[in-house]
Amino acid sequence: MVRCKLWVVCLLSIFFVAAEAKETAGQTVVWPESGQPILRFVFGKFKEGPAYGRERNYTCETTAQNLWGKKIDAVFSLYLFDKSNVRIGEGYVQVSNVGPGEMIKFQTTFHAAGIPVTLKLVPQTLPAELRAQAPPRNISITVNSVPQGAALKVDGEDSGTTPKIVRVTPGKHVLEFK
Repeated sequence: MVRCKLWVVCLLSIFFVAAEAKETAGQTVVWPESGQPILRFVFGKFKEGPAYGRERNYTCETTAQNLWGKKIDAVFSLYLFDKSNVRIGEGYVQVSNVGPGEMIKFQTTFHAAGIPVTLKLVPQTLPAELRAQAPPRNISITVNSVPQGAALKVDGEDSGTTPKIVRVTPGKHVLEFK
């Protein structure tokens, strides 16, 4: 019986050492990425929590600073990328009632199917005055044809052959097949 308890303690110790070893360095992200900065986020070291299959959960201490001249409320999707720049996870970041020059601290949680290396913020909700700063939204659609292998043009521009995943803005588009 004593041998069994010792084995469990050893396994727990190995788990905590492995989780500590996988922490990643913190990152600073300024939004928007170009032009006059409005918000600066500093994400601390990513600390790995419980894993469920390939899905890993992480937390980090986050600081957000309002660089704008007015109070701000905003919600962002947080997208995480691996070393090959493939999106592997996501989370959300919300700042509420943050005055000009004010800095707030909070904890961010997110999940990823792998080890995140870089991250990106995409605005979901912004004050009306800042909506022009947000990049245009794109959606992905899969275009297929029977038979497959047709040359595809989207809005007059060559896009490859079917089946093909294309990114377009919401709205009407012209698809041509040859």
